Amino acid sequence: MKAYRTQQFVRPDLEAHIFSQDILGNVRKLRGLCPETTQFCAVVKANAYGHGISEIVNILKQDGVDMFAVATFYEALHIATLTQQQSIFVLEPVNPSQSVEEIQVCAQKGFHCVLVSADSLKYVREALKNTSSVLKVHLNIETGMGRSGIEPEPARQLLEQIDNCENLELAGIYTHFATADEEDLSYAHEQHERFETFLKQYQFRDQGVLIHAANSAATIKMPQAHYDMVRCGISMYGYYSRRMKAPPVQLAPVMKLTAPITQIKTIPAGQTVSYGQSFTTQRDTLAAIVPLGYADGYRRCFSNTATMKIGNHAAPVIGRVCMDQVILDVTEIPDMQLGRRVTVVDNDHDSPCSAYALADLGDTICYEILTSIHAHVNRIVH
Repeated sequence: MKAYRTQQFVRPDLEAHIFSQDILGNVRKLRGLCPETTQFCAVVKANAYGHGISEIVNILKQDGVDMFAVATFYEALHIATLTQQQSIFVLEPVNPSQSVEEIQVCAQKGFHCVLVSADSLKYVREALKNTSSVLKVHLNIETGMGRSGIEPEPARQLLEQIDNCENLELAGIYTHFATADEEDLSYAHEQHERFETFLKQYQFRDQGVLIHAANSAATIKMPQAHYDMVRCGISMYGYYSRRMKAPPVQLAPVMKLTAPITQIKTIPAGQTVSYGQSFTTQRDTLAAIVPLGYADGYRRCFSNTATMKIGNHAAPVIGRVCMDQVILDVTEIPDMQLGRRVTVVDNDHDSPCSAYALADLGDTICYEILTSIHAHVNRIVH
């Protein structure tokens, strides 16, 4: 590979392989759970859940996606040069901490934005005063998520103010489920009922307002919450929010992270390995050094517990995970050679180094494993 420099630092030797047919297949399967008229919003925030926002948008903009959702104005601005006919939905509510220019750009570019307070509405009105720009806004109705939504009564007042502001257009009404990924859906059903109660007081659909509620889990498990659009993030990348025993669709993980072996050495029996002497060899051990660590998103808590794969063989991590190095026990693995590639995060749900397996080791969720993969890792689209 030719050495090169770019303005954005990339490590070519760390390879995140992105399988385009798998993500397109996941989208088709998820859309198949919904009525034909239901729109599909692809959530690509957090660098597309660690998969590479530019790479994922470029794959999805050609097929089967009606809207992209991002967390921030800055993500929206980044993908605006990549998208085609799709709208962009910014999930972070507009607020007075944003510059007037940001609000104006959102309106000019047609971004869909979230409004959750009268103070923010006042700020937007001032920002767009004396312009012909119109900001498309969605109200996030608080039904039990307990985060950034607006309670139903203040929402009613906000609707009246939006209706009286020529620079604002009500484009959507939505809510977000807190427990749709749990086995017990009783609380999610309560949230759905509260949302329905709010919706019944208005004729939003007659006004062309987009109604949406379903995240990935609700798209899969709550068909009554599909409405006009579903917002899929983790499931689009091939994962259920948490593992399901009998999912209605089989999703394929979209990314496989690999790294090369840069050193092979024998560590004598009885010698400690890496920082802190947390591991002592019980035999003469053939060890392989992999040039990745917690600075690349491979967490320190995987020390002495995680496994990587070399071909079909499991190679346990021994010693502490370092900032940019990991040590593997490869004593039992045949044909070890420098440069051989190691699977760090597998695109197989049942692999010992799947995102699920690593999440269990780290007492976390697969989202955190995926989004931790550093942006400097080289994304390769297949």
